[in-house]
Amino acid sequence: MAGAAQPVSAISQPDWDTLLSKHCFALIVALLITQGVAGAWPTVHPTGTTLYNPQAAYPGYVLFAPLSIPIGMSQEAAAKGATIFLVNMRGEVVHRWQVPFYPLQARLLKNGNLLVTGQINKGWRNRPGFGKLWMGGATGKIVELTWEGKTVFSHEDLNMHHDAAKLPNGHYLYPAWERIPAAQQKKVRGGIKGTEFPGGVMFNDYLVEVDARGKTVWTWHANRHLDPQVDIIGAIYKREEWSHFNSLAMMSDGNILLTSRSLDSVMIIDKPSGKVIFRWGSTAYLDKATRSLESTTGPMRLGGPHGAVEIPANAPGAGHILCYDNGLYKAVSRAVEIDPASGRLIWESSNRGVGRGHFADIMGNAERLPNGNTLFCEGANGRFFQTNPSGQIAWEYINPYVPSPALHGSVFRIHQYAQDYCPQFKMLPPARGAAVLPSLKAPNDQSQARSPAAEPAHEHDDNALPNILGAAVISAIVAASVAFQLGRRSTHV
Repeated sequence: MAGAAQPVSAISQPDWDTLLSKHCFALIVALLITQGVAGAWPTVHPTGTTLYNPQAAYPGYVLFAPLSIPIGMSQEAAAKGATIFLVNMRGEVVHRWQVPFYPLQARLLKNGNLLVTGQINKGWRNRPGFGKLWMGGATGKIVELTWEGKTVFSHEDLNMHHDAAKLPNGHYLYPAWERIPAAQQKKVRGGIKGTEFPGGVMFNDYLVEVDARGKTVWTWHANRHLDPQVDIIGAIYKREEWSHFNSLAMMSDGNILLTSRSLDSVMIIDKPSGKVIFRWGSTAYLDKATRSLESTTGPMRLGGPHGAVEIPANAPGAGHILCYDNGLYKAVSRAVEIDPASGRLIWESSNRGVGRGHFADIMGNAERLPNGNTLFCEGANGRFFQTNPSGQIAWEYINPYVPSPALHGSVFRIHQYAQDYCPQFKMLPPARGAAVLPSLKAPNDQSQARSPAAEPAHEHDDNALPNILGAAVISAIVAASVAFQLGRRSTHV
């Protein structure tokens, strides 16, 4: 398999220094304006299914867990738990599970069981991912429940984080944290200088496979397999972690697919040997001539990715990798389809316009559906939507469940399942339903009352062209500012 292509355009430090000296004030003002325009949601907005075109959308049921993190709670308070929802295309809740902990995410298995990655509060003051060692994504518990909610498997590991998968052999796989030895830590490149945890502590990932009794049968340690010359922390991240794996999946060939936020990369691990056999997306690289760290952006680069999966055999692009690119360097999120055999970028989703564009700086995922649509979870905003191959939205849903107001209905990840995915679906209300379409009435037309679900998801104003052009110019200036920041963070080693 091929690795990532060579950088297409490194940032030249002197050129950006000149640009900044001439246009510093404009850059700062543009950045502030754009942050206010592109990063905000209305205080009041529709929730539930806001748009549904039954002819264009792929029908099915969508599973999600509204996010709530029990930081600082007592064990008793945290144990009250939360709800995991299964909804149809109309946004109707067709099934739910109440769990005695806070779920980060859940997956349905073919037998109708539910695999939940849960957040537990035990020992939170001294655990990796909590308190002074906050890293995001801490969990600590895997639970498998029946359709009715009975526990059939439970495993705790206080170093566990983010994700878990049930393997074809019945075992369970998850990522966990461990400290990087001091001698090795000195070789780790990139990131923002001096941002390790107090005492210079850094963490890295290891993978754990346990059997049905919870016994560890296989481990893989990133400390032993990552390459400091290649696996370089992106310029915008703290040096608290080296890789920060936030998703894992078993591929059809038995290898392991990972996304690394800190390395801006999708990776494939050869399970028998443990070798990293595929890397794609990294923005940071070591210039062999100057021995300096450089950064680059472009279509072949990722920015804090999440949720890489192998496209299944029943969907267009089967065998390719689909990854949710949060787009931290451009403030624009997208999905990318990658051919792991050649490393080529096959497809990327469109994100037309400015302002309320698709952007989630954290969390999220994407899935390819059998009819060619792509399902998105804009995790930070609790927004889910399907688009057809040309980018038109066929279904949209805004999470109305907000167990933790500070998180505004955020959802880490979602999954959609076909109408015949498991036997229990036969008992559910239909996945399909009547269309939910935006009203075409003008905002000041009071001749017809409009329910929240009928509010237009996107309105087009022909008189807004000057504003759009102005915002586009601002966006271009901000892109230059980001490029400057990347150039400033290049360090010699």
